[in-house]
Amino acid sequence: MILRMNFGKCLFILFVTIIYFVLLGLAELFSLAEENEAVTLPQFSAMPVLSRLNVAHRGASFLAPENTLMAYRIAISAGADGAECDVYKTADNILVLSHDKSTNRTANGKKHDITKTTFDELRKLDVGIWKGKQFKNEKIPTLDEYLELLKETKCSPVVEIKMNQIEKEVIETIRKQDMISVTIIIAFSEQVVKNVRRLEPNICVAWLYSENLKNKGGAENNADRLAEFLLKKSAELNANILDLNHEILSQKLVTKLKNSGIHVWCWTVNDVERMKILLDWGVESITTDRPELLNELLKKYKPIHTIDID
Repeated sequence: MILRMNFGKCLFILFVTIIYFVLLGLAELFSLAEENEAVTLPQFSAMPVLSRLNVAHRGASFLAPENTLMAYRIAISAGADGAECDVYKTADNILVLSHDKSTNRTANGKKHDITKTTFDELRKLDVGIWKGKQFKNEKIPTLDEYLELLKETKCSPVVEIKMNQIEKEVIETIRKQDMISVTIIIAFSEQVVKNVRRLEPNICVAWLYSENLKNKGGAENNADRLAEFLLKKSAELNANILDLNHEILSQKLVTKLKNSGIHVWCWTVNDVERMKILLDWGVESITTDRPELLNELLKKYKPIHTIDID
């Protein structure tokens, strides 16, 4: 009788033990699955990356009228290895350079909606004199003219597409100049980024993003949230380059993004000390109105992080 009771107890204890370890094993499996999900990195298709460390914002726009050929000539001479421009399409389907949709700011109050104005009308405008008498009669350039100016230089075109549904024409213009392999396209529009990736997988594309953190606790306090958000967006867009407002960056955010295979670029930085900080964090591209300052800094300053530039 005692033996039977002991045997029954043993069976019960054995059964409970087996159940315990089965449940423990399942818990560990679920925990591991959750861990793996948390650290899973975005899987990107093959995509060119042209990191240009010194990108002149709208040309050398501190020294010359923005988005003019003069601004790009000065940017080249200032040592910029990239020159950013902004592109709209005119009423008669010509791709031209302008940051604003309206000419009001850069044409001395002569207000024209670029998308509703012909190229000939826009070409009559003086978009240089507002910056100084020495720039009188600078004209709105075409995308073709901008590309031709940069073509035989070491300065890469960085083309920001400012309006939807001109991606195909922009790419065709770049193809015509045989500059797909040296050109970078950037855009805030997620749809533009997706369309460019689909239309020309061999061109370098970066997604632009900014956010006002002044009432949200600043960059440091938002690093984890921003990293989660930006990694999700990168995966959705199949974009492994993020071109971010430098004010949302922190060492923690840059490190998280880079550890996940993201190339971190930033804009628009004109303070030399801030440039040093960003370089130390491992930022791979800085867009600036002052390419001459960044060029001088890069000649003598060695960042803590080594930055590989293609």
